Amino acid sequence: MELIELENIWKEYDKKIINNTRLNKEILKRMLISKPEKQLNWIKIKATINVFSPLILPLLLLVMNVHFYLTINFYIGLVLFMAIYVITYIWDIRYFLLIRKIDFTQAILSIKKGIAELEKYKIKITRIRYILMPFAIFGIFLMLIQKPIFNKEFSIFLVLVVLVFISSIYYTFKYSIYERFRKLNSEIEEIEILEKE
Repeated sequence: MELIELENIWKEYDKKIINNTRLNKEILKRMLISKPEKQLNWIKIKATINVFSPLILPLLLLVMNVHFYLTINFYIGLVLFMAIYVITYIWDIRYFLLIRKIDFTQAILSIKKGIAELEKYKIKITRIRYILMPFAIFGIFLMLIQKPIFNKEFSIFLVLVVLVFISSIYYTFKYSIYERFRKLNSEIEEIEILEKE
């Protein structure tokens, strides 16, 4: 065998190795992308449920057979509750639209930017929602209670509502939002590291 033939064979093997390496990287990248896509799909499902929540509220009221007393307190409570409900519903729609803009076929930098924007928006609206929530709950009380009742049972009920509210704030910010986006960002970083190699 001549030297030129050996060089040609060597070049062919090099091409095959380069092609195999590129193919393996592409397969690994697709496997790594599937993780954040699943995470984002769960976020999309929750956002979709929030978008369709106005359909659930009237059904819930019908099933619970709630009686309203058409007094001035009812109308004040209705305006208070509905104003907050409509504002948060608009935020839910915008959040849903932001999620739909994230496309895993784009460059990693674009994906990271989209996820960072999504996380920032979610934290902002969740904070404001928790600030507004006591007013919405007060509006519900005004709609349902005909006259003020301040007895032992009602006081215990209020304490339980406050405890659940505080627990919800803690869980949402500690585990739900930050943990979900931390995990999503770490999975995106794995893909970014692979692309840099």
